[in-house]
Amino acid sequence: MGRKLHFPTDIKLKNNPIVEAWLELRWNLQTGDAPNILLDPLYPFALGVFYNSVKDQFKETEVLPASSMPDGFLPYLVQRRFRAEKDGWPLLQLGPGIATVNFAKSYSWTEFKEKALYLREKVINAYQPNKLGTNALILHYRNSHLFEYSVNNTFEFLENLNTHIHLPSNIPGSAISSEFPSQSKILFQFNLNEPKGIGQIQIGSGITGNNLDKNDEIIIWELEVGSVTPDVPDLADQSGFSTWLENAHSILHEWFFSMIDGKLYKEFSE
Repeated sequence: MGRKLHFPTDIKLKNNPIVEAWLELRWNLQTGDAPNILLDPLYPFALGVFYNSVKDQFKETEVLPASSMPDGFLPYLVQRRFRAEKDGWPLLQLGPGIATVNFAKSYSWTEFKEKALYLREKVINAYQPNKLGTNALILHYRNSHLFEYSVNNTFEFLENLNTHIHLPSNIPGSAISSEFPSQSKILFQFNLNEPKGIGQIQIGSGITGNNLDKNDEIIIWELEVGSVTPDVPDLADQSGFSTWLENAHSILHEWFFSMIDGKLYKEFSE
């Protein structure tokens, strides 16, 4: 790979802020007879083969609402989940043109990469002898931290992420009920060379669940690297796939530790 890392990859945080990490594989679909219809005609058969090959490790299955839609209407949307036990992590997901491996608090890079290579192999085997044309690879990390942004200034928390934002003196101005932002969402995108694609950082406010009255306010920061055709390795190329994964991870590893370097790193390490 040859990329110089400022933060060793073996750093372990006792209080990891990760909410979820996932890798998304997409392959090319066929155009249907109607406009905007994309089909994965082998998916129903591949689904059975896939389950039979992963059930030793992921025997619990969950049918998602997208599975009830007619073929072609919801391409690239997962329809089934596979877990070792009910509500367990990590999990695998499969749908027309898409497969993912997802980790939560149990995340470690070593195990994540192992399961990513496992997913690639099982997907390829499920569709044999047909060859899948890679459409996209996306590596994504979602992190969060408790922060009451309704009564505190979000910009102060951004300082802890080594992100400094200053608005003009007349913003928000006098016609406001609070000097603090009630919601926030910031997006940065970067063109990448290795792997060739797009890197993305998104920071925003949110809550810990769907109940607006009972859930805690949080700041969420998400990091992503994605590559699309023609800048993605063939799924059949295990070496190329592994190299893409390592390169994508090294970028996001550097970004994450650059953002928490300082006060948050100390907090997450204790």
